[in-house]
Amino acid sequence: MNYDNDTIYAPSTPSGGAVSVIRISGEGAHEVLGAVFSRDVKHMAHAALMHGTVRSGAHKVDDVMAVKFSAPNSFTGEHMAEIHGHGGRVTMSGILAALADEGARLAEPGEFTKRAFLNGKMDLSAAGAVMELIEAHSTAGAGAALRQLSGGLFDKITAVQSKLTDALAIIEAGIEYPEDDIEADIKRDAVPLIEAAKTEIGRIEGTFASGRMLSEGYTVAIAGRPNVGKSSLFNMLLDKDRAIVTSAPGTTRDSVDDTIILGGVLVRLVDTAGIRRGRDEAEQIGIARAKTEAQRADMTLFVIDGSQGITEKDIALRQSLEGEVAVVVNKSDLPQKVTLEKAEETLLAQPIAACAISGRGRDEILAHIHPPEFSESDDVVITNERHARILKKAKQSLEAAIQAFDMVDLNCVTIDLKDAWDALGEITGVTVTEAIIDQIFEKFCLGK
Repeated sequence: MNYDNDTIYAPSTPSGGAVSVIRISGEGAHEVLGAVFSRDVKHMAHAALMHGTVRSGAHKVDDVMAVKFSAPNSFTGEHMAEIHGHGGRVTMSGILAALADEGARLAEPGEFTKRAFLNGKMDLSAAGAVMELIEAHSTAGAGAALRQLSGGLFDKITAVQSKLTDALAIIEAGIEYPEDDIEADIKRDAVPLIEAAKTEIGRIEGTFASGRMLSEGYTVAIAGRPNVGKSSLFNMLLDKDRAIVTSAPGTTRDSVDDTIILGGVLVRLVDTAGIRRGRDEAEQIGIARAKTEAQRADMTLFVIDGSQGITEKDIALRQSLEGEVAVVVNKSDLPQKVTLEKAEETLLAQPIAACAISGRGRDEILAHIHPPEFSESDDVVITNERHARILKKAKQSLEAAIQAFDMVDLNCVTIDLKDAWDALGEITGVTVTEAIIDQIFEKFCLGK
């Protein structure tokens, strides 16, 4: 996607709602609005809504409210306007057609935010946070995106770059005046700055494990033998009928997932196929996927049938599970062949008695699922895998720079430091290439 001076437009709300909002941006935004709007746009106050109609030639399209923003005091930094019309598809299509007739073109996905970045209204990390905020499924995820949108990550990255700039200045002064033989002094003054920068990068990078859960969710797999009540438990935790439940073993042949919110964090529940020797190819594939889901999950609810007791297959399956595991002793409404104490001793995990049919044990199970807690006061966390890769690359460059002090000349040290500085610039957008910019913004939705 190439930046140009075209006047662009796009709906920023989906059709079918009560109100539709259509954005216009570019040097000719006010003229385009004036050509379709019934009121005198030249005398409209900045950021003040005005009632009128949109017309296409002599045809009235819709009763609307319109607002204009003058550069640079707008989202994109350009002249902008918005038309707030009725949300029907016919009226929205009519307004869009009227704008196209006046020479504006339909914006590409993410083009408004891209223009905001290119015009210096936000850094690249904040621009990416716009989409993360739109796609947030939990209050914690939205809070993390808002902190990035407010410049939290930008401030931290530029603070690290400032340390590297100071270190470079110290080293380059020594390179410029080699006759002073101050290499020991340079190392004494520069290395602490580099070490501090590396430590801060590592701290920010370390937030990705928890930050990933904010965007993707904390995954809880429900695993166990066939017919122990996994799907019934899945439905009970969701408080709705999501998975098909029958008395026949092997009903669930593929992984089924849905989400709930716990403590403001998105929790992804995955109902897996009963793990046994598959009777046909479809069931074998489902069982293979069940094992994969259990391995990838942040936590596993391992379900056994308390009315049958603990079988050798239960023990074997439990031994194959890694990470955090809680044992759900299901079908507690039936005569039990296992106590909770015996289940904990044999399966080496805290047991919870439950009856998926009646709902018994639901609160206890949900209380045992504890994704990371985040609050509005939490520091910036990395939720973007691209950022995590860049931070790792920058940290490696700084490690190489520190080692280079004792092995090679100072010119090589500066190369590693500049590599780290440039890598960090790919997060804020200072050193990012046009190809990467296009790749980031093409994932945005239309109208942003």
